[in-house]
Amino acid sequence: MNPSTVFIKSKHLWSCLLDAYVPLTFRSDVFNRCYAKKSGDDECRRALVDIPPDVDPKCPQPCERIKKKKPGLLHRIKLRVIEGGTNFGTPFRRVSCKEEEKLPPKKVDTETKALPPPSRPAKVPSMPETRSGVQVSILGADSPLGHYVALLLKQCPCIKKLRLYEAKHCECSACNRNLCKVVKDLQHINTNCLVQAFSSSCNELERCLQNTDIVLMLESSYPNLDLSFEKRFNCQAPIVKNYADAIANECPKAFIIVCTTPIDCMVPLIAETLKETGWYDPRKVLGSLAVPEMRASTLAARALCLEPRYTRVPIVGGTEGESLVPLFSKAVEYFDFAKHNALMMTDAVRGAQTAVTRTDGACVRAADLSEAHALSGLVTKVAHALLCHDIPRVTGFVETDASQVISPARYIANTVVIGGSGVVKNLGLPKMTDWETTLVNFALIELLEKQKMVEDWHFKYCSSSCRLDACQFQFFTPGSFQRFDDCAYANL
Repeated sequence: MNPSTVFIKSKHLWSCLLDAYVPLTFRSDVFNRCYAKKSGDDECRRALVDIPPDVDPKCPQPCERIKKKKPGLLHRIKLRVIEGGTNFGTPFRRVSCKEEEKLPPKKVDTETKALPPPSRPAKVPSMPETRSGVQVSILGADSPLGHYVALLLKQCPCIKKLRLYEAKHCECSACNRNLCKVVKDLQHINTNCLVQAFSSSCNELERCLQNTDIVLMLESSYPNLDLSFEKRFNCQAPIVKNYADAIANECPKAFIIVCTTPIDCMVPLIAETLKETGWYDPRKVLGSLAVPEMRASTLAARALCLEPRYTRVPIVGGTEGESLVPLFSKAVEYFDFAKHNALMMTDAVRGAQTAVTRTDGACVRAADLSEAHALSGLVTKVAHALLCHDIPRVTGFVETDASQVISPARYIANTVVIGGSGVVKNLGLPKMTDWETTLVNFALIELLEKQKMVEDWHFKYCSSSCRLDACQFQFFTPGSFQRFDDCAYANL
């Protein structure tokens, strides 16, 4: 190899190396790391660049923000609108942290304070107090009819207490059962109704009527239909008068359901008795027409081949005999019976009780089962109405208003509405056919005669000297009663 060629190539190599040489500069801020003094808590030392800067007292939060991408034109317009600017050329306002207002420290009360008074709720309209049930007293419950009614009412959930009063103390016979045994038997029925017994031989009529809501008056014996109307009234009037006096003393606000025959006379008699004491309320006295209404409705349903629950025949006028007028034209809507058929069914309803009594044998029992069903249904409707559970429509013998019915008789049977305070509305006489209107006219004349008879009897009873002597004798002479000998429940 030629030495001159080697020299030239080596020279060229060194010249390239010398041209590519760049001197290195020493930077103290990168390589020289100053360390802080050793602290007492931490064993290692940290560089000054690793220590965060001091917090600004005016702005406790760091104001440095991460640099973002350069915002576009739309973002600038949005910022200008938010900050209140109107021109694109105006500079942006500087965003800075405001100084926090230094509030004085809150004082903590160590003393215990009473609770603040409760806020009064808004006034709510007063509502009637709800009651769990009513108390029913059955006067004259020593008959089989009273036993059956008590059995059906014992199963009513709206009756909380049932009191049975024995009007006559008589020995047990084949047709009668001691009331004490009946009460013991009823107490085994698993219902919440409490049944209690009271006797007239122990003068417990007042105790039986205490705090009573509904009073049901029954006959303690079967009515003798062979007697005249006046004799039957004279037999039952003193008993009903005694009941009315006791009601005025013990439970004057009770709802009275009269089932003692003749009802046409007993309702005016009770009204006159309560007027003497000042406790008469025409909304709380109702004569029962549940039995004839049930019979008329059943008879109309059988004639039309319908279910009895779909028919209802209202009764107007009186409660028995010629004064009782069932309106068969109202049994089914848009249907009317022929006149001869309606008159035939009217006679059947009027004589139903006599027909049943004559075919029952020597014991002279009336239709106890059907009457008990009708009366218990009426008492249940009244109980639900007094508890504001329902507003039923029933047929009753009540005192009418002269503005509704223009008639000589003050007491007429028609349809009424019962509410929480008793009879709230008297619907009066409905629209009737010509022959029904004729029957009602005769019924009103008969009712007027009966009511005059009641007024005369009441006036004679109140002004009789024998009654005053009897009252004075009973008042000034102490009565001696041996409780365990005379009481009907000595064996309890």
